[in-house]
Amino acid sequence: MGAGACRMCCEDAGDSHQMVTVETMHSVAESIKRNQQDEVSILVLPGFCGGKLQGRWRRMEDKSLLGRIYENKMVWQPLYQHPPTILKAAGEDRIYMELEGARHEGIIIFSTSDKTLINWSDGEVWTKDS
Repeated sequence: MGAGACRMCCEDAGDSHQMVTVETMHSVAESIKRNQQDEVSILVLPGFCGGKLQGRWRRMEDKSLLGRIYENKMVWQPLYQHPPTILKAAGEDRIYMELEGARHEGIIIFSTSDKTLINWSDGEVWTKDS
């Protein structure tokens, strides 16, 4: 019954007339669910990158204090009037955060001068206070 209805929908929509089975739909749904669970479970923990992300961060361009990374959150300075933002890992040297509906990805850079930087996808660079 379900497969027949799916075939009818596909034919009506002008698709390639491939029959979609209930098993295929369940398989796709499970795959999406697994991917969402994997992404949610990768929070930046205090020990991430050897704990080197924990501390106060400034915008490199003008040296203004943005806030501090504490545990798995960016706690913003009060002047930004923004609640703490959850940070998630996107690899060994990458993090991301959702800020005002946009995803911002950052590459973590450990320089030879013992500085830690985050180069964000929007072009902003943060530097950690020593």
